[in-house]
Amino acid sequence: MLISACSSIPDVDSDLQLQQWQNHQALVNKIESWNIKGRAAIQSENNSATFLLHWDQFNTSYELRFISGLGQGTYLLKVTEDGVVMITPKNKVFTSDTPENLIREKLGWDVNLAGLKYWVRGVPEPNVKYSQLLLDEKGRLKDMKQSGFFISILRYTEKENISLPEKLFIRSNNIQLRLVIQNWEI
Repeated sequence: MLISACSSIPDVDSDLQLQQWQNHQALVNKIESWNIKGRAAIQSENNSATFLLHWDQFNTSYELRFISGLGQGTYLLKVTEDGVVMITPKNKVFTSDTPENLIREKLGWDVNLAGLKYWVRGVPEPNVKYSQLLLDEKGRLKDMKQSGFFISILRYTEKENISLPEKLFIRSNNIQLRLVIQNWEI
C-alpha cells in the first residue's frame, strides 16, 4: 500500500521545469515599467512597522511610497538618474548616494532595493550570484538565497498571461519583510 501511494505522486520533469523557469524569466525581464500596491510588514532588530506600499517603476527610475497607518503620514523615496531623495511626512527632504542608505538612516531598515525590484517580480537580480533555488511545479521561483537574503514566494497571480508574485517573505540576519501585493499594473 505504501509503495502504491508513493507511486501516485507525479514526477516533475526537471528539463521541463528548467525550460519553464527560463521562459518565465524572459517574460518577466521584459517588464521595464510597472507599479504595485500592497501591504507590508517589516521587522528589524530595533523596530517594526506595517504600512501600505506603492511602487512605481519607470525603467531605471522609481518611486516608493511607504504609507503609515494611524495618521503617521507618507514617506516618499524617489530614485532617478539625478540622485536619491526621501521626503518625510513633515516635508523634510533628505538625499543620499543610495536608496538603501536613506532607508537605513531614516527608517532603520536594512533592505536591498536593488535586489527587491527583481524579487517582487519573481526573478533573481541579474549578475548577482544566487543559491538554494527552488522552483514550483510551474517552473516559477519558490525559494532562493541572494545577497544575504532568503526570498520565498508563497503565492502568484496572473497579469496579462505572466505569473507575478502576490505574497512574498524576505528575510536576512537583520530584517524580515512580508509583502502582499494587492494590485499589479504592467
